[in-house]
Amino acid sequence: MEKTKVTYEYFLLGESVPVRVAFNEKGLKIGAEVPNREKGELVQDVTYLRRLAYSMEVEKITEQQFREKAESMLGKSLE
Repeated sequence: MEKTKVTYEYFLLGESVPVRVAFNEKGLKIGAEVPNREKGELVQDVTYLRRLAYSMEVEKITEQQFREKAESMLGKSLE
């Protein structure tokens, strides 16, 4: 079975929530991950795809900026 190639783009929603969006090889959005303070980790939450699409406060950010924001929210390293 052939593996699907996944790529990522990173966004900041409302100046506070870092969102990592996954795309398949055809460029279609297939998921989103956000930091969850209660669980202390990144969680998949596809509702953020809709939030990104309809929010007026969305900024594209780098992978490093995503990592820094997520780690700050979680209080620990993503590694």
